[in-house]
This record gives sequence, C-alpha cells and structure tokens, in this order.
Amino acid sequence: MYKVKFQKIGKIAGMHYTKKKKPDTLIIYGIGAPIPPDNGTLPDAKIIYQFEVDIFVPDYIGFGRSDGRFTPKNCIQTFIILFHAFSKGYWAKNAYDNSKVFLQYKRIIFIGRSLGATYVPLLPRFCPEIKEIAIFCPVVDSKSCGSVQGEESNEDFLRSMKQDGYYHLYRGILTKEWENHLENKDDLSPMENISFLKDAKLFIGHGKKDVCVNFTKSEVYYQKIIQMFPQKKHEVVLKIYPKGDHGPTTTNKAVFDFLMWLKLKKITMVE
Repeated sequence: MYKVKFQKIGKIAGMHYTKKKKPDTLIIYGIGAPIPPDNGTLPDAKIIYQFEVDIFVPDYIGFGRSDGRFTPKNCIQTFIILFHAFSKGYWAKNAYDNSKVFLQYKRIIFIGRSLGATYVPLLPRFCPEIKEIAIFCPVVDSKSCGSVQGEESNEDFLRSMKQDGYYHLYRGILTKEWENHLENKDDLSPMENISFLKDAKLFIGHGKKDVCVNFTKSEVYYQKIIQMFPQKKHEVVLKIYPKGDHGPTTTNKAVFDFLMWLKLKKITMVE
C-alpha cells in the first residue's frame, strides 16, 4: 500500500500518500467536517492505490496542524497554494524527523468530500488552470441545508462545532463570517458560481441514502450546469449510488468511477 508521511508545505500541513515509484499525477483530497485531521487513514486510499497517482490530504488553513485562521476563503486558498506549490515543485518538511523531500507533479486533480466539496468546484473561479475536479456528497447550497427532513442543518453543524469541542480544531468557525457563509451571503456558494465551470471537467457522486446532505441537491446542481453549458454533457457527470450514504459506501465507488472516467492509468504490477 501507500507509504504515508506527515508533511508541511509552508503553513499548510497534510498527509502525503506516495508509492515506491512516484507517479507524475497527484490527487489533492479535501475532507469534510467536523472530523479530526487525516492521519493516514483516508477511507478512499485503498481504491485510489489501484491507479498511478499519489494523494495529499491537507489540513485546511486554520484547521488541525495547519497555521492561520479557518475561514471559507482560506479553505479555497489551501487548495490554490498547494496547486502552485506542487506544480512548480516544493521542498516539503517534517520537523519530527528533520527530513525534507522535493515534491512536484505534472498533473494535479482535486477531490472534495462533503464540506470539502463546497470549495473544490469554486477553484476554477480563482485559478482557471484547475480543470479536473470531483465532488462527493457535496454541500453545493449550504443555505438549503436542513430543508429536507432528516438532513443536517447549519444549526446542527455549528452546534457540534461548539458543544463537541471541534472549534479548537477549526480556529475561527464560531464567527459571524461563517454564519454569513452558511447562509450564502458571501458569494462563495457553488450553486451561484456555475459560470466558472465552463472549462472544467466535473464528476459529482452522491449516495441516495445520504441523510446528512440530500442527494437531490446534487441533481439540482447538475441540471443547472447542463442548462448553462448544454455542450458540456460529456464533461460533467452525475452519478447517484442507490445504496450509498454520506461515507465510504459512496466515496469508494465514486472515486473509482471518477478515476476511470478520467482514464487514469491503473498500476500494472504489485509494488
């Protein structure tokens, strides 16, 4: 399996999953919330391993082991900073064993899950060079969260952040800025930024049994994209998984389908 090591890219911390023979393609994977930072146990890694690709799972700026303040804009900046760093090449560091490694990739693909899937489809707006993206169980319209019976509401999300102590990990989550963001008052809702997807390839995967974010939100998002760009039907995919929930029962299948759709090379031998 992957060799996994904690690395720092400037102020951004994360787990780097790599093979013995480093490929030229990297997936930057944005996780959901509220959960602890990834520590080398990404549920989809065993599926991604079948392909010739490395993975980097960041702690968003202001979250976990990364420096700074956790804001919606800094979630976006996390991805963009990493894109430029890994494209140009960067000496990643690990202070524990005083090691460093030069990391550079020719092709960088983005995946966002749940909360992370709020920011991945915004990336082409801020960095048009980013063109290959996937979102799983996405929060594409946070203002509508809780509108379907049983679905998690913004109040549920913020209550857990406060009462379960997650605000220590997400430094800044209990501010008015986040309240405004969750009500779509800051122009950072994927549903309101569809026009920036003109040149992007997008895969949307959602489980029909997802009780956290209802799958119909993804259907509405997909239809709006196709209405705006009818010529993009071959570059935008929506796949609903009948038995999928808000976790690996959806993402394991979705990540495989996404990488096959991109025609990524599968490994030809056991490493």
